[in-house]
Amino acid sequence: MDKRKSVAPGMARQGIGLAMALGCALCATMPALGAEAREIPASRQGKADASRINTPNGGRQEIRNRQDMERLSGYTAPGAKVYAAMAADVGGGQWPVTLFYRCRNVPGGSAIHAPMPQPIEVFDGVYSIGDDANNVWAIDTSEGIILIDTLSNEEDAKRVIVENMRRVKLDPARIKTIIITHNHGDHYGGAAYLKSLSGAKIGMSREDWEGKALGPAMPVKGADDFYLTDGQQITLGGRTLSVVLTPGHTPGTVSLVFPVMDKGQPHVASLFGGQGSPKNLAALRQFRQSLDHFADVTDAMQADVVLSNHTVGDDGLTKVAMLVKRKANEPNPYIAGREGVIRYSALWQACLSADIDQIAWNAAHKEPAK
Repeated sequence: MDKRKSVAPGMARQGIGLAMALGCALCATMPALGAEAREIPASRQGKADASRINTPNGGRQEIRNRQDMERLSGYTAPGAKVYAAMAADVGGGQWPVTLFYRCRNVPGGSAIHAPMPQPIEVFDGVYSIGDDANNVWAIDTSEGIILIDTLSNEEDAKRVIVENMRRVKLDPARIKTIIITHNHGDHYGGAAYLKSLSGAKIGMSREDWEGKALGPAMPVKGADDFYLTDGQQITLGGRTLSVVLTPGHTPGTVSLVFPVMDKGQPHVASLFGGQGSPKNLAALRQFRQSLDHFADVTDAMQADVVLSNHTVGDDGLTKVAMLVKRKANEPNPYIAGREGVIRYSALWQACLSADIDQIAWNAAHKEPAK
């Protein structure tokens, strides 16, 4: 979970100076809350790519091909290298930031400071209202708003979610359903406050609600709150979200698939609920099985959109920046097509296989895990 603090304009940010971040092309459209930065521990702080610092991603590194993979991933096991090369091939350059996040067998963090994204309507009635690290999604319906995740704490909920909702003319009091993807604090920390503000029902898997949480105290389950289960459908105001139980990141991570419209044209969005790969063999294998299960659902529903609850998971900062400048005849950058959704799943599977193979090779050769 990230702790937050105010940083006065002009002060150096940890890892990347604020002045560098403000050199991006989006500065004129950045909200005032962009002057506030996350306090990222040194252990989580990633190395920025100097050539990309003045981009919406603030310098996140990228893997676009086999050469990048060999240079950046750090795999040493012969089998892991093969899997990693497969991931680079199947990615086709379409998910460079995500691929770097997925396929790395090196110590150190991947989080960096980046400019705060502008809250924006990504699809008809579907809004991105998060910060530079965490995507938060608000789905507006005729009967109220469905919110997906809530950031780290009440302060975040007020400073980012509520303010961003108001900036896109959404009333936080109209939140009716809050879906929590998993029990890490940066996803559930603001739920209790938002429930008190709106009276919304909170949904979360039993495994994660009753399990060991990573972060502050979990919100107390009220009489109207509910458990999320595999295959469940959540409907509000004519919008229906299909729930897929996808353990691995946590024991009860849930993912979502749901129809969206882009300027009246129908599409189907997929949102996998847990991004970071675990470090132990059993959880990695479970994670890989969950990706298979999720792929079955996205295939059945013919998903052609990739969303994420972290900006590294869908390169959300770049996509929001593109949407800000999108012209009437230009495509929506979040629409990956069926081939993009399939590539996204396949590269992730290959990266998990690389991690599994590296652990097995380390054990066979008595190498310490990184």
